[in-house]
Amino acid sequence: MAVSIPHLREQLAAMPILSPYPHDLAVAIVCDTFRMASQRPPSQPEWAKLEQRVKNPLFREQVSMLAHVLLVSDLRKKTVLHLTPDRTPQARLQQFFEEVHPLTAEMIRSNVFRQEEFLRKWVAAMGADIEGETEAESKQRLKELDYRQAVTDLRKVENARKKEADRRKELLQEAARKEAEARGWRE
Repeated sequence: MAVSIPHLREQLAAMPILSPYPHDLAVAIVCDTFRMASQRPPSQPEWAKLEQRVKNPLFREQVSMLAHVLLVSDLRKKTVLHLTPDRTPQARLQQFFEEVHPLTAEMIRSNVFRQEEFLRKWVAAMGADIEGETEAESKQRLKELDYRQAVTDLRKVENARKKEADRRKELLQEAARKEAEARGWRE
């Protein structure tokens, strides 16, 4: 059964998060999701190791957002249906939290593209399909939404603009120098 991103977004819009979930509660919600799928969730020490491995300063707020999304939408049911024992919960969670970095909770709450990216990355980590899309289309859409790539592209554009501005400045200085020299010869 495929996951409908528009349906999930409608559900999330109907139940906005009012305040962040405490970390322990968020972890419990995520762990309960794995338990519902008859999988052993990460223990507290495994969560601590996971947080250290992903080296993500936004880890706790992302866990909170994941808990919210699982709790107020059909994503929890879909996740339970798609979890298979071929990968450990720790591996799935690590993949997800590495991929959603540097999305903040505020970005996920307030930006439709970041929210879609967050949802799609969770669906991908669970090994589920997106409704109405082939696997290639889903990967392409996720590539289009990738915030890290957008930031990288923006930095490239800014560097290119800066180089072009520096080049123009040098050309103007050279033209001014040549004009001053030519004036000197005429006078």
